[in-house]
Amino acid sequence: KLGNIQCQRMSISGVPFVGTDIGGFSGEPDGELFTRWIQLGTFSPFMRAHSAGDTSEREPWSFGEPFTSINRKFIELRYQLMPYIYSVFWEHHRYGFPILRPLAMLEQEYISNHFRQDEFTFGDKILVCPVLEQGATSRLVYLPKGQWYNFWSHELLNGEKEYTVQAPLENMPLFVRAGSVIPEYPIMQYVGEKPIDEVWLNIYYAQYEVNSFLFEDHGDTFAYEQDIYLEKKFSVKGDGKNLFIQQTTEGLYTPNYELYDYNVIGLPFQVSKVFVDDKEVKDFYMDDRKRLKFKSNKNFIDIKIIGV
Repeated sequence: KLGNIQCQRMSISGVPFVGTDIGGFSGEPDGELFTRWIQLGTFSPFMRAHSAGDTSEREPWSFGEPFTSINRKFIELRYQLMPYIYSVFWEHHRYGFPILRPLAMLEQEYISNHFRQDEFTFGDKILVCPVLEQGATSRLVYLPKGQWYNFWSHELLNGEKEYTVQAPLENMPLFVRAGSVIPEYPIMQYVGEKPIDEVWLNIYYAQYEVNSFLFEDHGDTFAYEQDIYLEKKFSVKGDGKNLFIQQTTEGLYTPNYELYDYNVIGLPFQVSKVFVDDKEVKDFYMDDRKRLKFKSNKNFIDIKIIGV
């Protein structure tokens, strides 16, 4: 609990690269709370399990099942979200926005939020609501202004309200701001394990305009100082019957991949046509989770998703 609060305070104080000793530097956690700590650590600027030399093992597999599988799920989620995480770090570097943002920062005008210390957003788009109590399978969450999608179920909820949400051990409550574009990589076991052939863009419908961005560069050089980087800005806006997505770019870097693979979530209408830069896309479909799926070249400027 203390580590969660302290990391938020460090972040808004200009010390961005922080995390906790998952499992505790001293003492002996059990499997349940270690897994809950792994879930919290997934959304820390740095993530590691660490302890004093005279304590028991703190490996993700140290507590057996079902904890090992759940720990793997969240560690792999962190690697999937690496392009989002990297972009949040760039946002801090270039624009000064904290990586972890307490509710008191997001909505300072609400005095009650000054005392909501166990929730935060990672960047601007993902709201993290860790479970910190032994045996808890639900928790009270507060959603800030706007609309938010449950990360796991894609249920859309209105903000400025409290909700009691289910929190089984395998799922920490997470919410995505409506209108967000969340980039993902394929699951990896370490950064650079696989070549990136395409980037998934998870696009969350909103009936108002929302801006997101994706930062890309070599990942291991200082070439960005000579403008060898790419900052992609996405604008998402729905009107109830259609969805419009635009992309603009800044910088000189050229990624190796060619394709975006889209998951469009929360469309309130049936889709009749999809256009990418005024060219009709024929091979779109809705998957079993009611996500619109299609692909396009990474250099698109304008996408129109047209309702029936």
